[in-house]
Amino acid sequence: MADASWYYVDQGRAVGPVSFDQLRELARSNRLAANDLVCAEGGSAWQAAFSVAGLFGTATPPVPSSDPLDQLAAANRGGGGYGPGALPYGGYPGAGYAYQGHYSGPRMGQSQQGMAIAGFVCSFLIPLLGLIFSCVALSGMSRNRNDEGRGLATAGLVISIIYMGVACIWFTLAATVVSRW
Repeated sequence: MADASWYYVDQGRAVGPVSFDQLRELARSNRLAANDLVCAEGGSAWQAAFSVAGLFGTATPPVPSSDPLDQLAAANRGGGGYGPGALPYGGYPGAGYAYQGHYSGPRMGQSQQGMAIAGFVCSFLIPLLGLIFSCVALSGMSRNRNDEGRGLATAGLVISIIYMGVACIWFTLAATVVSRW
């Protein structure tokens, strides 16, 4: 198995194939951590790097996390039949079917929650600003793949559109009444 080609996960993407010696060098230079996922070419399951014999010298498992979501994510990494080319649910292997919302690797992207809150609040006070802030928040969430505040941004968008529509109808009726005098 040591002479096979290997794949490893770097910032949510599968990288490889690399030789076992290259993988071991990544581990020695601390660019591959014990909890990082690796998969032998032709293998069907991703596994934690510490579980591969000879990769880190002695097999020393990492300290388990006390966060139940981390434990659930670690339990889901055991299988799933994904090959090195297929990365399920958000671009990282091991996201099981039970829970896809927690990612214990590098952060996906900057949160747009503040912009979503501003869009929601402004939707009541100044609907045009609420519309702009909500659209910017939703765009940032799509770009960063971080959905914190999506509900507030969507609500701010809908409320802004409704208020602006009502305001347009009111101004149209007011202009019609004034023009008849």
